[in-house]
Amino acid sequence: MGFMDKAKKLAEQAQEKLDEAQKNFNQSDSGQSGAQGDAVTYDEHGRPIQDAPPAGATAPPPAEPAAEPTQEQPAADAPPPPPKPTGDANASPDPFKPIQ
Repeated sequence: MGFMDKAKKLAEQAQEKLDEAQKNFNQSDSGQSGAQGDAVTYDEHGRPIQDAPPAGATAPPPAEPAAEPTQEQPAADAPPPPPKPTGDANASPDPFKPIQ
């Protein structure tokens, strides 16, 4: 038996093992998803679709929007604003200018 024949035989054996492992994985996976109850549906982009609530159910009231901090009064947990550049600082330096 030549080298190529041995390689082909090994490749076939490996493919059979992969097929068997995939089959076993799919069987165990299908058993678990059925036990979870509700099936999740997805849109064409792969995002889960939330089912509409039943007709008798009422929607929860919307939450009150949080007050936005004003410019004069920053939030208590907000970090302080960065210091303003002074002196020779250039807001948009020339990328092609050599460093001195």
